Amino acid sequence: MGPQSLTEHLMASGLDTVVMTRYTLIGDYVVLFYDWIISLDQEVALIHPAPWTAVKTAYLVCRYYPMAIAPFHLWGLVGDHEQHVCESSYLALFACAVPTLLSAQFILMLRTYAFSWRKKWVLVVLSITYFVLIGVMIWVICKKLTLAPIFLILERGGCFAISDEPSITAILASVLQGASAAPVPIAYHMGIISILATLFDCLNMLAVVWHCVRERGTLGTLGKSILKQGIMFYVAMTALNVLTIGTFFSSYLVVHGLGSSFAFAYTLPSALSCRLVLMLRRKASPTETKLRVEHSLMVDDALEMIAVEQHPEEGFTPSISTDAQA
Repeated sequence: MGPQSLTEHLMASGLDTVVMTRYTLIGDYVVLFYDWIISLDQEVALIHPAPWTAVKTAYLVCRYYPMAIAPFHLWGLVGDHEQHVCESSYLALFACAVPTLLSAQFILMLRTYAFSWRKKWVLVVLSITYFVLIGVMIWVICKKLTLAPIFLILERGGCFAISDEPSITAILASVLQGASAAPVPIAYHMGIISILATLFDCLNMLAVVWHCVRERGTLGTLGKSILKQGIMFYVAMTALNVLTIGTFFSSYLVVHGLGSSFAFAYTLPSALSCRLVLMLRRKASPTETKLRVEHSLMVDDALEMIAVEQHPEEGFTPSISTDAQA
């Protein structure tokens, strides 16, 4: 295969992966906005009237920050730009996404702390892991990210990034040989971030499971329901991070860089974290019907106590209490 054939094959592969990445990003943001719309009524009822807390602040950041930066990301990653434009903007594209991932992880940490009955050692361990994750993210973005080599084959393209810069020989070999090619360390450092995020999720999940096993005798029906559904969210977050690790180490990243991986790593976890907060608030907040039942029982008990005080004879059954219960 001659040099011209190599170039044609590389261009075809590059165009295919760029198109796939753009569809993935657009679809991801559609899911993000759709989840916000269908959850808006719950958010208005459960989040906005609540007093300002760390959880409420993290929820609002996690929900609205990704949507606020969506136009910028779609412009940079879906639009076609010249190389000099991408050289001046690709770092900002990925740096401004950091709060999205960190807010999602922060929500998990706070929920785990609450699940463990606010044990200080749980908060300390999770906080140390959380700050390690922050430090690694800042180090990778500031020191390791570089513009993807998409402009080797295209005059204009998206502002994708890679965290390691392979040689042109490695790029050609990986594209031409596909799965049989030797792995090219395109996103090694970004993969480390995903691995740390996965370990953080697993640590949160282990803390919750440990609490369930240790305190299972003191949990009521509501507590068991909350913990069961909460663990399901932790499992979903962990699975999403594992999928992200796979995309970061995929050989298909050699041309389009960190594009499709961006969706899994930064935007979808925020939707899951917001769902977790809403689920917990909904479970913990009594419904109108439940409040009416509780108030009715309180009135019945009060009337029964009055009747007993007025008629202390043994075996007397107050008719007013019977009518109220009926």
